[in-house]
Amino acid sequence: MLRRVPVAVRLFGLVGLVVVFAAATFFFAVSIAVPLEKTVVRRTHQAMLDGEKSKLTAAVGSMAAALEQLLKAIPDEAGRKALIRQILDPIRFEADGSGYFFVYQGTVNIALPPRPELAGRDLADLTDADGVRYVQELARQAQAGGGFVSYIFHKPLAGEEHKLSYAMMIPGTDFWIGSGVYIDNVRREEARVAAVIQGAFTKAATVSAALFACMVLALCGLSLAIGYSVARPLAEATAAAENIAAGNFNVHLAADGDDEATRLQAALNTMTDILRHDIEAIQVHRAEAEDKATLAQKALEDARRASLEVSVQANLRFQSLRKIASAVAHQLRNPTTIIGGLARLLLKTPSPRQNYLEYLDGIIDAAQRIERIATAVNDYSQIHAGQRILTPARDILAEARSAGENAAARLGLTAQWEIQGEDSILLADPALLALAAREVAVNAVEALPAGGGSVRLTAMSGPQGSVVVIEDNGKGIPEEERQFVMDPFYTTKSVGVGMGLTRAQRAMQEQGGSIALDSGPGGTRVTLSLPPAAATPAGNA
Repeated sequence: MLRRVPVAVRLFGLVGLVVVFAAATFFFAVSIAVPLEKTVVRRTHQAMLDGEKSKLTAAVGSMAAALEQLLKAIPDEAGRKALIRQILDPIRFEADGSGYFFVYQGTVNIALPPRPELAGRDLADLTDADGVRYVQELARQAQAGGGFVSYIFHKPLAGEEHKLSYAMMIPGTDFWIGSGVYIDNVRREEARVAAVIQGAFTKAATVSAALFACMVLALCGLSLAIGYSVARPLAEATAAAENIAAGNFNVHLAADGDDEATRLQAALNTMTDILRHDIEAIQVHRAEAEDKATLAQKALEDARRASLEVSVQANLRFQSLRKIASAVAHQLRNPTTIIGGLARLLLKTPSPRQNYLEYLDGIIDAAQRIERIATAVNDYSQIHAGQRILTPARDILAEARSAGENAAARLGLTAQWEIQGEDSILLADPALLALAAREVAVNAVEALPAGGGSVRLTAMSGPQGSVVVIEDNGKGIPEEERQFVMDPFYTTKSVGVGMGLTRAQRAMQEQGGSIALDSGPGGTRVTLSLPPAAATPAGNA
């Protein structure tokens, strides 16, 4: 069916298809930009909220640790309460000064800087507009080891606003401390970020549209030029072949260029010259024959036969040349090779979607940078396996004990140490195994009761691999929390950021090992296991 359509129409139709495809690609990219923008804003909001939670956790934890140390020097409860109010009353944070710390004993207020007149009152029945008894909820979260509560609370100069607070116990006391942020601050920042993202999307769409228009115009211009450069020589060659087939040999084509059409035009010019020369030669021979017939009457019959023979030969040659010209004209109407090469060239034109996707990658990267918690993630990302070698267990256990003793000193605890298997030889990456052992030992010390406790370090090696076991007699981990203890930034204690066991797990996995935890009311047992040499994953041995 396509053979019924002229070559020029087919070429320009192909250009139109390419333009339509490019336009469809552009509009498809634009159609996915809006939901993608919403996704980026939503993830940015979550990242900002997580950042506020991390800030609250760190601030409250730091203040609780500081108050713990200061309250140790004051024996009477009244003095402690007075000191707490003295310390917390002037403290404000956030740009609008809406951030402060508050302290309760159960549900009895000890310090509430914006409302000092509430000191000493039981605020258990305070309820927000949604019916949340937020003092009771905060007290419950603090007694459970620390947690967040969302509620509606009065904000100076702004009225009732949603607030997110974090509460935890002050170690060594029955007081709990908390602090919170007003969500309207987060929403304002979210709106600002959304405006920035929307502006970036709009700019990207505008630039992409401009680039698309320029590329389409350039493509159309180039395609028209290419189509014209192919269609015009073909049309001229076809017309020349038809003239030759009709007996008109006064044909000459302007063969300018180096492509196939130019070579075809040159071949037609050469063929026309040869035909014209042959016809002229025939005419000359024919004239000579006639002259000889006139001058040589005696050889009239021979001259006639010679003239007839020459005429027949000339006619046969002429008919042969006409057939060749007709065949060439027919073949010129089916230039499959030239059209196929042009189609492949046009289909290789790059799509504008590639440039558009590069803009989207910069915005997401900007959004993802907001989610990074710099120090913890950087330390975690530096954990990489080296060479597993024979390592004295004594060195690993010594590092674990040293880290645990430092933690005990920092927390003011007394820890009794029991070391077993110091003479064992372990097949491990010494740096990574020591890292895991240190992290677990610190966790063991932090889990000890306030009066102190004992920690046992054990090392073993054998055909099944190498094992380091760290046990403590602390309070243990509740069953409902055990599945989360390896998660980044999850902690059951009032200190730390919850990366210890995560780092330990990564250190073990990097060298082909594993970490197992068994915990109950009487304490926790953590087992660091490494496979034998034959079972080590490739790249870790």
